[in-house]
Amino acid sequence: MAGKLGIGIITYNRRDTLKEVIASVQRYTCTSFEFVVADDGSSDGTPDMLKQMNIPCVTGRNKGISWNRNRILWYLKEEKQCDWMIILEDDCFPTFFGWERPWIDAIERYGHINFMPEITIEIDNDISSGKGTPEDPYIAPMHQAFCIGYHAKALSYVGYLDVRFERYGEEHVEHTQRFLRAGYGGLAQHLSPERGQLFYLRGGLDTLPSHSHGNHELAMRNQAIHEAIRYDPLYRHPWRTDEQMFEFREEIAAALSRPSPEPQEEAQQFDSIISLGGDEVVNQAIENSFGRPGPGLFGQFMAPFHTLVSLLQHDFAGLLSTNCLYGLHNALRCRDTLITYHNCLEKSAGEHASVEMFHEQLPILRHRFHSMIQEIDTLCRTSQRVLFVRSWRDNLFYAGQHRPAHTAQANFTALVEAIAARYPALDFKILFVNFGDASTADKRMIFANTQTPDVCSKDEELAGWNTMFSAHKITLSS
Repeated sequence: MAGKLGIGIITYNRRDTLKEVIASVQRYTCTSFEFVVADDGSSDGTPDMLKQMNIPCVTGRNKGISWNRNRILWYLKEEKQCDWMIILEDDCFPTFFGWERPWIDAIERYGHINFMPEITIEIDNDISSGKGTPEDPYIAPMHQAFCIGYHAKALSYVGYLDVRFERYGEEHVEHTQRFLRAGYGGLAQHLSPERGQLFYLRGGLDTLPSHSHGNHELAMRNQAIHEAIRYDPLYRHPWRTDEQMFEFREEIAAALSRPSPEPQEEAQQFDSIISLGGDEVVNQAIENSFGRPGPGLFGQFMAPFHTLVSLLQHDFAGLLSTNCLYGLHNALRCRDTLITYHNCLEKSAGEHASVEMFHEQLPILRHRFHSMIQEIDTLCRTSQRVLFVRSWRDNLFYAGQHRPAHTAQANFTALVEAIAARYPALDFKILFVNFGDASTADKRMIFANTQTPDVCSKDEELAGWNTMFSAHKITLSS
């Protein structure tokens, strides 16, 4: 499914909760995306915080929800050319890695989709049918604005929120009813649009306690406005007057003229990405981030850095050596090379690895490893540009993600030279991950850290890898 994702957060005077929501979006989103916050003239230091965090921001005077949501929709649709837009309020946040994938699916299917929080299901369950999935969304008459997904094509027909609504109240309801009238996001009741049934997703998000900025008087005033404009023509611009248009345009122009949040290093495209180990998470991170796994050789065993260099220098001599093998928990380790064989043996459930098992399976292992080495050699001799990836962690039972400061520095140059000698015609780089503050002037080396805690879940670890790949603009040619 081809398309571009945009994620935005609308906020007003909730700096601390906003910071939490931003962190969750960055941690749990696995698809590349444009990101922006629309700030409705906060007075609590929100713009300064966003500047310090290098988060793009569209802001201006306090104009209310309609105007502020229009800021973000325009920025993502018109300026960043996004196809799918997910807009979160500043008290709604993702809770698991890849949360945006069902949203993209639902947006592509329906053009407009809403989020149904668990608390709403428990307290005010008015669901007509459905399971809350993209294939079978909840169908319900209520209106929720915690998180909304929009397709650019649907927005082109429906337009923006009506800025005749003052501050807070009714603006989302009226906008959603226009989507229904246009055939998006639910089941319309054309003679009674207020009775339309909306599509909702369940799961992947949660909400924080917060207080409303609205009041009863504003709500009643906006309700009267809603009744008066209910059957107006479908499409609305994000302004009503020329003066409003100029103000809106100035806000967008100011946001676009602010310094880019990321250093503008060139995108780095490769034909192939090859894991050099040490940690088995490397291949999984490559597959999650780029949609296809690299060669699996270094997922079969763990080799310390110096052993990896030696393997490449000596045509993998010593790999599968049977000298001085011993059991290491449920794996085998060679005392000479310090290679740990943890994923290569065929074992039944509950069966432990043994030296005898290794000897029995050695012919099969030699054939498999030879085929995998040939796969790497073929890739490197037929590709124009290859990225090798080496994680610092090469101990099967080490709990942390990052290289402790007291450990000896790896010989990065030796690894680069070993690859250059084996594949002399290859244009390549090596991405060294989580080696702390290590650096070098050699342009063939990239140093990056995943910025994840030393002890974290696999999903958090993979999200850190995805963010790291995106930050360095690493892509694979199709």
